[in-house]
Amino acid sequence: MIRFRWLLAVALPVCVLAGGCGSGTEDLVRRTADDFTAALAEGDSERACDMLTERAREGAECSSLDLPGGSVESVEVWGDAAQVRTSDDVLFLRDLTSGWRVSGAGCTAQADRPYKCEVGGP
Repeated sequence: MIRFRWLLAVALPVCVLAGGCGSGTEDLVRRTADDFTAALAEGDSERACDMLTERAREGAECSSLDLPGGSVESVEVWGDAAQVRTSDDVLFLRDLTSGWRVSGAGCTAQADRPYKCEVGGP
């Protein structure tokens, strides 16, 4: 019982100071999505475009990305793929050797079909 109390007394403040005890991978995905949506909000299309996967960048108008953005509401990670729901959008991300990158943005659900994305795809 004493060990459990000691662990709780040490671990809880560390989690709070570190910004939460979520999954490290989820935190990286969230940070990438936050950076991407911040670039969009600031009108910095080049910075947002740099966060896209190569395949997503191929079909994008990087000089004028016009995507909804919004604040991150939820993150789901499946191995090297993730889905991020923002207040205004759904993003898809992939874990590449260079880190997490946005593979799909401006995505909307299609009844019984895969998401349709303005840039890239799931």
